[in-house]
Amino acid sequence: MSSTYYLFFVSLSDAYHCSRDLVFSFPICNAPIENKLLSALYQKGEALETDLYKNSVRRRIVYKTTGLIEYDEFYPRKSKALADEIDTLLATHYGFTPEELDFIINYDIKYRMGLSGGSAEEDDDT
Repeated sequence: MSSTYYLFFVSLSDAYHCSRDLVFSFPICNAPIENKLLSALYQKGEALETDLYKNSVRRRIVYKTTGLIEYDEFYPRKSKALADEIDTLLATHYGFTPEELDFIINYDIKYRMGLSGGSAEEDDDT
């Protein structure tokens, strides 16, 4: 998830559920997007999706009432470099200054990256 979208997400949601409606309400197209930028965003988005899945872990839990549940657990901090590249592309579209881009990329980074300031065990995600 790009930091630009994260800022939008935490501002307008419960910061837990990422619904389809919320994703589609992200205001990406205030102005027409150049084909070159659109192509670069598409390529980076696919690379981010691939990287997120590469770094995910398949979890299996058995519940008494529902049986076996399988899900993928994602660790977005492992894909932050790609998310930052997407934010940099979006910054050109929105006309952000370098300072605004820096704010977005580093917004709430301690919490988004799982850096609690505690022990290494607390910060470990595998």
